[in-house]
Amino acid sequence: MNFFKRKYYQILTKYLQNKPNKVEEYLKSSYYLKNEKHLNIENPKEISEKIQWLKLNFYTEAYKDYVDKYEVRSHIKKVLGPEYLVDIIGVYDNVDDIDFESLPNKFVMKGTHGSGYNVIVEDKASLDWQKTKRELNKYLSLNYYDKYKELIYKDIKPRILVEHFLDQLSDAAIVDYKFLCFHGEPKYIYAKAEEDGIRKRSYYDMEWNKIELPSEKPNYLRRALDKPENFDEMVETARKLAKDFIFIRVDLYSIQGKIYFGELTFFPKSGMKRVMSEPLNQIMGDLIQLPNEARA
Repeated sequence: MNFFKRKYYQILTKYLQNKPNKVEEYLKSSYYLKNEKHLNIENPKEISEKIQWLKLNFYTEAYKDYVDKYEVRSHIKKVLGPEYLVDIIGVYDNVDDIDFESLPNKFVMKGTHGSGYNVIVEDKASLDWQKTKRELNKYLSLNYYDKYKELIYKDIKPRILVEHFLDQLSDAAIVDYKFLCFHGEPKYIYAKAEEDGIRKRSYYDMEWNKIELPSEKPNYLRRALDKPENFDEMVETARKLAKDFIFIRVDLYSIQGKIYFGELTFFPKSGMKRVMSEPLNQIMGDLIQLPNEARA
């Protein structure tokens, strides 16, 4: 995209962002700016297009408790049991209510009301608490809906959830297993692990065959990950959590043979980032049957 075209779409996207009656136009402009490809919402085919359709037409405020990082814990307890949850230290409406001195050396702080509102603390002694409080207060002031137009987040009460640090449970590096589920059935795994000091990603099918990508892809995890010993249990866990959803991503961890729940994601990357393996954009799109489409 040349400079002038990019500038045009940047200005258009910014203009449309706060226009309540221009949400679809905003999404189309944002998508083109990121991908140099037009977004077809009227007749969606690829996975990102169908995710945008679901965002606009299906997953509304009624689903908010599935993505509220605190409220979803009740759902996990009911479907799986409390043993799948990471222990929490507390949940707070006000940052000033957090007793910093009583926190352990390592912990994670998350805004319950959106994605990316995180502070990961690996050494409390080196943390600038006043700066962190300002960062957390900024998160609390934001409504995730404003940026990505995901109605599912619009009415979530902003809070800060403080959790124990997962890597304290294992000496090995933690792998994040993200199960892409279509109509209740896991079909692909998007795995994130560290390589060269950077968190990188790769895709696997349900037989744990790595889907190779062009080597020049940024953040592509080149090494093959070992299949988790409890993979079958992880698949069944994802299947239980994906039941009754058209499309959802179920994030899980496996630490010393024990499964921990991460989160449920209805719109990975808000449907704005294309799958790194280009053919999967259409293949995964074909797996989603929208409510207005005839099911085979």
